[in-house]
Amino acid sequence: ASFLISKHLGEIFQKENLVPLASPKIAISSLSKNSPFVFTASFTQKPQVTIGDWEKIKVAKIKAKEISEEDINQSIKNIFEAWKARKSDIGGQTSEDDKSGEEAGKFIYDARGNKIFIKDESARPTSEESPSTSLRASKATSEVKDTPDDNFARAIGARDLAHLHVIVKKDLETIMADSAEAKFEQEIFEKILELGSVEVPEILVEDELSRMLLRLASELERQKRKLEDYLAEQKTTIDELKKKWQGQAEKNVRISLILEQIGKDEKVQVAREEVEQVLKGLAQTNLSEEQKKDLEKYIAFNIFQTKTLDLVKKTVTA
Repeated sequence: ASFLISKHLGEIFQKENLVPLASPKIAISSLSKNSPFVFTASFTQKPQVTIGDWEKIKVAKIKAKEISEEDINQSIKNIFEAWKARKSDIGGQTSEDDKSGEEAGKFIYDARGNKIFIKDESARPTSEESPSTSLRASKATSEVKDTPDDNFARAIGARDLAHLHVIVKKDLETIMADSAEAKFEQEIFEKILELGSVEVPEILVEDELSRMLLRLASELERQKRKLEDYLAEQKTTIDELKKKWQGQAEKNVRISLILEQIGKDEKVQVAREEVEQVLKGLAQTNLSEEQKKDLEKYIAFNIFQTKTLDLVKKTVTA
């Protein structure tokens, strides 16, 4: 029966130009020996996408804001104030031999949203530590001043204050560049949405809402926080979050479908080697064969969308 269903469904989909969004639900009506084989397939059809002449779109790419000395100093000041407040809350000591903040998963943000990893403030010197280690920890604590200095810079992972200055400048430049690129892409999406038309199936919106929730949970996990605690802090629920995100989810799906159509029209290709390169950095030991295939499809689609977006950006840049 399974072979017959696959065979007939493939023929029907090809003949009628049907593209299901997920595996069809099959209900067998008749499988008797002397009766016709009858089954019903239920599925959601991939929506038709129509789009105008997107190549005529022109969007000006704004140069990223240059970082001034004032920006860097203000950012360091913000980091310093947050660091002092955290030390006061924890009452811990800082040792040069502590694990890096990135390994410990601890960080603070400056005013621009820059994540700065800091060393583990909650660690205490034990009897097994050398006297010099304890002395450095005690010295670092006693020499906290009212303004950023080398001791502070070393406590959060830099070599000294000058090195921290370089790190912060680079981070701020990256943030500004990413912000300018995101704004550029958003303007392109708005233009494309004006030209494109597609009816978004509810199943795709639900999938996007699940992805948005997963991204939130992953970010909270990196911060060593739980989704349940976040919901309690925000005085909201998952259902309320999804309701709040509904409009953005629909927009995301619409953009994705239009980009996919552009990629197909422009014959964007993804080489097997590109997928394998990404797979090299992913753990697949505990995945079933079916899960591995799904992962490969997901990676291939992401590469396809990225290459399509790159093509669009090059074409529409004014």
